[in-house]
Amino acid sequence: MSSGPVGFGGPPALVPQELRGYRRFLLTGGNLWPPVHADCGPWDARLERATCGQGSEHAAPDAECGCGLYGWYHPSRATRSSGFGDVSAVIAARGRIILGEDGFRAAGARIEAVTVPTRARLWPGASHRIQRLLAERYPQTVVYRSRRRMLRDHPAGDLRELGITVRVSTTARYVRSALGVWVLGVLALCSAALLLPTSMVQARPAVWATVLGGVVLWQALLIWLAGRCSETPRTPPPR
Repeated sequence: MSSGPVGFGGPPALVPQELRGYRRFLLTGGNLWPPVHADCGPWDARLERATCGQGSEHAAPDAECGCGLYGWYHPSRATRSSGFGDVSAVIAARGRIILGEDGFRAAGARIEAVTVPTRARLWPGASHRIQRLLAERYPQTVVYRSRRRMLRDHPAGDLRELGITVRVSTTARYVRSALGVWVLGVLALCSAALLLPTSMVQARPAVWATVLGGVVLWQALLIWLAGRCSETPRTPPPR
């Protein structure tokens, strides 16, 4: 058996009430499939129960294994930047739960809410068709067209009573910062090439050293921001 994934490991616990989490699914044929271990089948419309995807007979989740139904505590970690799934969802976990730093692994969970894929929102007909399919397949789940509205109606909970500090992912902020720095740098280089007089070709070495230093700092800042962008999520939720 493999050890528990980083950010989702810890001792098992019995949470007295449902625990809200956020994750992504693959939408295929009107069903919501886990991004990994698809051989386990789509999630049940009422209550999904965890089994070990490695074929072990122990109860899931297990502290020494990576099995269980995954969910992040905060929706900022369950975004498209994770690269897993095309549908955002809110789940409510129950029963035996392993509480990690970034998220949990549960024995059972139901889907509270889900959004249609981003690609379908560009076509009203496709969006309505997917909404209808999801509503028929998952009648107890609220289907949204807007992820923002779904998160407004299903905000992250305060888990300090469980000894957990919910951490917001900074990935999206660093992505926007990196894009802004890149655009500003390109505009500055283009402006310098077009607007500076030809006499700059004969400028003193100190001037060119300053320009070269600015370019190096620009590249270094982009590399640093790129590293921060890839910091989270650290572990993909297999199921």
